[in-house]
Amino acid sequence: MRERALLALSLALNAIAIAYLAGVYSSYTQLKRHFMELASEYERAQAEIRALREQLNMTSAQLEHYRRLVEHLTRAQPRGEQAQELAGRAEVQLVAVKAKPGFLTYSLEGVVLKAIVELKPGQGRVLVSTTPLIGIDLQASLRTAVEVAEQVTGASLSSTDVVVTIIGEEEMEIVDGPSAGAALTLAIIAAIRGEEMPPGIYITGTIEPGGSIGAVGGVLEKASAAAEAGARVFVVPAGQSRIEVPVPVERKLAPGFTLVVYEYKVISLEEYLRQQGYDIKVVEASTIWEAMAAVGL
Repeated sequence: MRERALLALSLALNAIAIAYLAGVYSSYTQLKRHFMELASEYERAQAEIRALREQLNMTSAQLEHYRRLVEHLTRAQPRGEQAQELAGRAEVQLVAVKAKPGFLTYSLEGVVLKAIVELKPGQGRVLVSTTPLIGIDLQASLRTAVEVAEQVTGASLSSTDVVVTIIGEEEMEIVDGPSAGAALTLAIIAAIRGEEMPPGIYITGTIEPGGSIGAVGGVLEKASAAAEAGARVFVVPAGQSRIEVPVPVERKLAPGFTLVVYEYKVISLEEYLRQQGYDIKVVEASTIWEAMAAVGL
């Protein structure tokens, strides 16, 4: 009788233990699922923060570019000379970034466009067209590009229209149009001289009054797009050949609980591209003359 009682007590205790462990396991499973959901939300938030950070850098570069442009325009004097009409043509590959809508903001994706620069007898106008419809702000940058090209070559385009045609593979919205300024300046110089732009050369950077090349955003995305398109040389503004890349780091908070966070690491852009399997030379240029030397123009 006593043995039966002990057996019954043992079974009851085992049942209680099993029920308790089942409850603990259920709570653990729910807690782990909740943790994974929070970890997913945290990773999404980090991605949004990275995108906002890149947008802030790009916006800051654009504001600085426009600030310099406004200062220059307020000091500039109208040209009164009558120049000889010029004719010429040159093509250049542009790298830009387009917006990809996200949860709260947008991410950036590098794209390659072709620009055809034509010089035609006219009235000193700067005309831009796109094929297909491409949202890109070039007008202000092109005005500066024309002035710098005149400064470099000694030619006057006051009696020549500069017609720029931007060609892409699809309709898109470009978020960093001024960064094409340096490339377009080189193309205008080549057209004036009757030369061709060297193949396999890509450049990003704003063009500033006086010929300096300003900082831009989205350098990593642009470099990746250029490398994928077969670039041999990628010219960037001074100080932008080293980039920050997010590196995933696992942190164990408790047994069975691991959180992935991203830490920024500064590396050489050329080394990063090499790690991705691309053989491309990255060169810095602070002025249009340095850019000309880098591309062999």
